[in-house]
Amino acid sequence: MSTLYLTGSSGGLGRVIRAHYLDRGWNVVGLDRHTDAFEHPNYAFFPFESFQEESVASAFAAGAAPFGAPRAVIATIGGIKPWAPVEEVDINDFEFVLNLNLLSAFLASKHAVRLMKPLGVGSIITVGAETALRPEPRKTSYVAAKAGVIAFTETLALETKEYGINANCIVPTVIHTKANEEWGAPEEIKRWTAPEDIASLCFHLTSDAGRAINGAIIRIPNQL
Repeated sequence: MSTLYLTGSSGGLGRVIRAHYLDRGWNVVGLDRHTDAFEHPNYAFFPFESFQEESVASAFAAGAAPFGAPRAVIATIGGIKPWAPVEEVDINDFEFVLNLNLLSAFLASKHAVRLMKPLGVGSIITVGAETALRPEPRKTSYVAAKAGVIAFTETLALETKEYGINANCIVPTVIHTKANEEWGAPEEIKRWTAPEDIASLCFHLTSDAGRAINGAIIRIPNQL
């Protein structure tokens, strides 16, 4: 039975991906700062701090105990701070956004590769953002962080392909989650990407059918 390690497993997107894989017979190791008290015989949760390496290493090692090394790792953790012109961006906010988005993806990928290399197979998925490809003003921290995630994933794919590991980056515009509904207008929300569509795409990329896809930047624009 294949195992998915999922960072951000308690978030809006993470919960949908978790259910998608469990419904298809996978084991899932959930990794997040807080649990949502979800229970399933093929699910194990381990709390961690996503941009502290010791915490990430410990959580990945703990996840291997019940279910073994990951066949797939999906890094969904990310976030933003309020938009502001660059001269008003606080240095602490800038660093936090970089850490939450880019450093968390790097650490998850680093420790995934260490577990996957001996197996000679694996798949890593990161999550970028459309605004990193088409920058917008007042979003310097977020654009920089997500652009870094995209470039990092492309480089990761080159490094790991010889070990049978593929790495791809999904680039949505806005994902339809409860958290995003708090700021979205009704006419915008109906055009957002459904988490279920992202989960289906992830499953294809991490299955045997998707093994040939490597280093792809897969954009998911809003619906018209």
